[in-house]
Amino acid sequence: MIFKLALAPKAETTDLKNPAPWFMKMFGYEAASGEQVTVNSALGVPAVYTCVNILANSIAKLPFQTFKKTREGGRERDKKHAVSKVLETRPNPYQSPFKFKHLVETHRNTWGNAYININWGIDGRPKELWLLNPAVTEPYVDVMTNTLWYHTTLPNGEFVRIGYGDIIHLTALSTDGVKGKPPIQVAREAIGSSQAAQKFKGKFYKHGAANSGIIKVPGLLNQEAKEVVRDEWEKANTGLNNAQRIAILDAGLEFQSISMPLKDAQFVEGMKYDKTDIAMLYNIPMHMVNELERSTHNNIEQQSLDYIQNTLSPIIKQWEEEFTYQLFSEPEQRRYYSKFNLTSLLRADQKSRSEFYKTMWEIGGFDINNILELEDMDGIGEMGEKRFVSLNYTTLDLIEEYQRGKANQSKGGEGNGAED
Repeated sequence: MIFKLALAPKAETTDLKNPAPWFMKMFGYEAASGEQVTVNSALGVPAVYTCVNILANSIAKLPFQTFKKTREGGRERDKKHAVSKVLETRPNPYQSPFKFKHLVETHRNTWGNAYININWGIDGRPKELWLLNPAVTEPYVDVMTNTLWYHTTLPNGEFVRIGYGDIIHLTALSTDGVKGKPPIQVAREAIGSSQAAQKFKGKFYKHGAANSGIIKVPGLLNQEAKEVVRDEWEKANTGLNNAQRIAILDAGLEFQSISMPLKDAQFVEGMKYDKTDIAMLYNIPMHMVNELERSTHNNIEQQSLDYIQNTLSPIIKQWEEEFTYQLFSEPEQRRYYSKFNLTSLLRADQKSRSEFYKTMWEIGGFDINNILELEDMDGIGEMGEKRFVSLNYTTLDLIEEYQRGKANQSKGGEGNGAED
C-alpha cells in the first residue's frame, strides 16, 4: 500500500559555480557548445525524438500477456487474472495499454528511469498502474534499515514516500544498481552541438543564407548612421525572399564577407556525425533514422534482426522480470508470469510464414488453431486442436526395437528354409 508520509524538504543552497542537484535537474546541463540540454530541449533534436519514439513504439505495440504454468509442463494464457486486466485491458482509467507502455519507455529513455506506482485492490491484487513524474521522484536507501523508498511529489504538491513493494522501477544504464543514468545527460555534448547546429541553420535561412561581413563606407559615420546603414542592408539583402538576389551598392559602399560558407564548414557532415552519435547511444540502426547511404537490402534485414536481439531483448527482459516480481504474490510467482508476445516483430513475409507454419504443423509443434491465432484469425473448434505427425518419423528407441525385430525375423526365416 502507499505510505503517504509528509517529508520535510532538505534545505539546499546553490551558486553558479557549484549548482545543487535540484538546480541542475530543473534547468538542465550546459554542453561545451554553450547549449543548455534538458529533456524537453533534447526532444527538439530530430535524432533524439526519432530514437526515443522508435524504442517507445517498439515496446508499446507488443502485447504484454499473462501466463500460468500447467501441470503437464506447458503454459496457457490467463485472461481473467487481475494482472492481465491492467496489462492488456486498462492500466488506469486514463491510459490504454499502448499509451501506458509508450510513456513508460519514453520516461526510461529520457530521464533514465520510469517509476510506476501500483494501486492495490482490496483483494491484494493490482487494480491500477500509475506513472510517477520522474523529474520529482528519487529512490532513497535507508541505511539504518537497508530499505528502499521512493520520494516523490504528487501533482497537488504533496511530498510522499512510497515503499519499494508499491513501485515498478525500470532503468536505463545504472552505475549503482538503484537509479538509471539519463541517456540525454550522457550524450549532452552531441545533443548540445545538434541544438546549436539547428539554431545556426535556422538563423542562416532566416537571413537568406547570406554571409555575415563588413560594409565599407568612405569617410566616418556616427553610431546612429551606422545603425541606419546596417538596418537598410539587412532589409534589402536578408530573408528568404531576398535569397540569391543581386545586391546593388552605391555611394561608395563596399561589402566584404568574413564568414565561412556552409559547405566549407562541412555543416551537413557535422549534423550527420551528431545523428550517428545519438543513434549509437540508443543502439538504433542507422537505417531507422533515415541514414541509408551505407545500407543494402540484406544489410537492413540483418540490422533489423540485430535491433530485436541486441536492443529490444534486454529491455523486454527487464520489463518481464520487474512486472512479474512486483505484480504477482510470492506463491503466484511459482505459476504465473508476464511475457511479451514478439510474433509481430518476428513476422516475416507470407512465403516465409507459410513455410514455417507448414514445418511446425508437420512435426506436431503447432495445431491448426495455433496457426490461425498467429494470423489473427478465428479457430475452427476442437478439430483444430488436434496435432499431426508423419508416419515416416519415429523415436530412436523405436528404431532400435524395429531393427532388432527385423534381425530376429530374418534369422527365423533362414532356419525355416533350412528345415525344409
